[in-house]
Amino acid sequence: MRKRRKKRGNQFFSSLMIVILLPLLVTTVMQSMKLEKLISGQSVYVESATEAVYESGEGSLLWGGSGETEETEQNRELEQKVLFVAAKEIGADYEDAAIMAQCVIARTNLYDAAKNQTAEPQGLSMEEMQTLWGEDFNRIYQKFSECAGKTADEVLTWDGSYIYAAYHAISSGRTRNMSDLYGDADMPYLMEKECHGDTSAKGYLSVYYFEEEDFLSQCRETFGTKELDSAEKIQIEGRDASDYVLKMKVGDTECTGEEFRTAFELPSACFTVTKIDDKVRIVTKGVGHGFGLSQHTAETMAEEGKSYREILEYFYPGAEITKAQKIQ
Repeated sequence: MRKRRKKRGNQFFSSLMIVILLPLLVTTVMQSMKLEKLISGQSVYVESATEAVYESGEGSLLWGGSGETEETEQNRELEQKVLFVAAKEIGADYEDAAIMAQCVIARTNLYDAAKNQTAEPQGLSMEEMQTLWGEDFNRIYQKFSECAGKTADEVLTWDGSYIYAAYHAISSGRTRNMSDLYGDADMPYLMEKECHGDTSAKGYLSVYYFEEEDFLSQCRETFGTKELDSAEKIQIEGRDASDYVLKMKVGDTECTGEEFRTAFELPSACFTVTKIDDKVRIVTKGVGHGFGLSQHTAETMAEEGKSYREILEYFYPGAEITKAQKIQ
């Protein structure tokens, strides 16, 4: 009798455990499937909503929906890309306000490319983000999702059109006036702005040494100056107000600072060229072309408590932060 009671008790206990653990097992499997789909780039749908969403929460990006027109579908696809582009353009360790400013920049350039049928900025894929962020993927993805979501549909405009939302990593200590390089450019919002903190940024100063003959060979090949026989025949003839090289002569050939920078893969067109014995030394300041937003200064402003709107207003004076849907 006791054995029967014990056997029945064990059966009852086993049944009870199955009832308790089965829902947990099903939930665990479903969540695992969702994460696999997310990492592989497939949509993850929340059962209780019509939209697809990575993770619910204030500021998160909502993806999907029903009854969309072709226009809203295109806008939704562009909104999806904002996160991926911003993730490629700015580091995950930046303050939220700096990332939010970058999201508005990314969205502006995406919408402008779509309107003008030009090449759009490229972002990271899900696989690239997973590899880059590793075990921090969920946390960082959510951070970018919230930053993009909190700026949803916001773009920068000038006179009713999308601006050229230029940005760079570190300035020379001041950003540049676009009109100094392109006199006929109608971009008054890209003007000189002080970025004193950039001069102490990591990577601000770079120094390169070349064997003089190797340097001259590269110049002859790139600029067609076959008679160039000394680095002393390379002269910088003009700089802008932010100290970036505007024009120079490589032997008898004229070129811009940006062309010279490209030829030698320099981080910036703010540079000096000096012959030292049988070597040539090039010293550069800053990283990037120097126009528009300096990411290092944007980060400093964010650390000081400035909002993403204040950051954008500083670097693009006169530009309006508006909704993309208002732009025709």
